[in-house]
Amino acid sequence: MKKLRPITPHSIITAKLERIVQDPSIKLSSATVQAELKKCYRLASGFDPYIEKMTTTEPDKLASISRLTRGYDWITNRKDGDVFLEAEMLSGHVEGQFLKFLISATRSEKILEIGLFTGYSAIAMALGLPENGKIVACEIDQEVAEIAEKNIQQFGLERTIDVKIGPALDTLQDLSEKNEVFDLVFVDADKQNYLNYVKFILDNSLIQIGGIIVADNTLLQGEVYLEESERSEAGQAMSDFNDYLKNEPRVEQVLIPLRDGVTLAERKR
Repeated sequence: MKKLRPITPHSIITAKLERIVQDPSIKLSSATVQAELKKCYRLASGFDPYIEKMTTTEPDKLASISRLTRGYDWITNRKDGDVFLEAEMLSGHVEGQFLKFLISATRSEKILEIGLFTGYSAIAMALGLPENGKIVACEIDQEVAEIAEKNIQQFGLERTIDVKIGPALDTLQDLSEKNEVFDLVFVDADKQNYLNYVKFILDNSLIQIGGIIVADNTLLQGEVYLEESERSEAGQAMSDFNDYLKNEPRVEQVLIPLRDGVTLAERKR
């Protein structure tokens, strides 16, 4: 079978670097190699900015949440024993628009979010909901939940987004006892519990048949496909989650290389 030539930005970068890495006779200082490396750099560095540029412009209020989150001191403002938080946990412009688009396109009305952080993703999803749509947002950290609630109030969405503070598995248990069923679930929380969250959701029918589970960070900075010795605890947890989902007979899924990886899983039965 004929080998296809590389045509995507990632495959072109890979092919150029493969030739350089695998040929020990190639001198990195040569003009030809330097030109190839510069092309790789331009392809890689221009990728995310171009996607941002070609995505529907971020509303000013959402942009202000991005600025607030990035400007907040997540180190000195935290107490001993608090869960680890950092600005990089923000979903951001492109993923926020993706989630909003997904909500609108699927006509979802009841959303469950596991991992609220400063509220960006919940607000972005709420903007794609119909007038009677509702979001239940789980957040374990009291301080960041209060920040999110202020952001939600600025959008006038406090009746649309119901913030539940506490361990997400406790909230899931409560929702199950109330026979709640959701159209879409967005999971973006502690990586070690992704498998537990999704299994509980499926086991207890918290997602309807045909509903979609959206799991964020499923590439986890590439750790999921590196050697096990190169993975962090979170990287191993995400690798285990991906393996679980791939073999979960109740869903069909696709992993999309959006930001740090987004997996869409549809409940089939």
